[in-house]
Amino acid sequence: MLREWLHPLSVTQFRSQWLGKRAWAKAGAARKETKLCGWESVDGLLREASAADVLVVARGRLLGVPAPRNLDELKGLLARGIGLCVRHVERHDPILAALGASVGRHLDGKSVHVQIFVTPGGTHGFGWHYDPEHVFIVQTLGIKDYYFRDNTVEARSRPAHTPDFSQIRGEGSPLQTARLIAGDCLYIPARWWHMARCLEDSLSISLGAPEDAT
Repeated sequence: MLREWLHPLSVTQFRSQWLGKRAWAKAGAARKETKLCGWESVDGLLREASAADVLVVARGRLLGVPAPRNLDELKGLLARGIGLCVRHVERHDPILAALGASVGRHLDGKSVHVQIFVTPGGTHGFGWHYDPEHVFIVQTLGIKDYYFRDNTVEARSRPAHTPDFSQIRGEGSPLQTARLIAGDCLYIPARWWHMARCLEDSLSISLGAPEDAT
């Protein structure tokens, strides 16, 4: 799958020139994957996933709100400007698990975990943060503006180190942006700062690969 997203760039070229070094985006590269994550599939995931794997978020904060267990409950949250992150989706959806495995095969066979983000229009979920892994994002519904920049202040944190996301205030690297619509994809290197804002209700698939896949 990664080979199709990158074309005409080869996986070898991507690994040598982009992976772990700079962000990459391509319009329309993942059109086929839009059918993998719609409202019906989100409803199924909420019914199957453990409540502990459903994070309820709004405007940069985790909320102490019970996780919705179906689409109707989710719509009630969206109407209040509240969204979700559903973790470990590969445990509950064999098709999305296969998507993660397909990406992992091009990254030294590394295990790739899959998350689904549901974000209401006019809001954002998590604030500025970074992940200790490479992140591939596929937008499947709606319009979402992503902001990202290299991490020069926290980039060398040890895996066990608790990240201090407030360090973004001292970051001086150039700010980059990408607007994703359904079918677009984006790669953000491990430990790069990023956040996103939605223009309209949005669904996206996030695939995380270990940093040592570089």
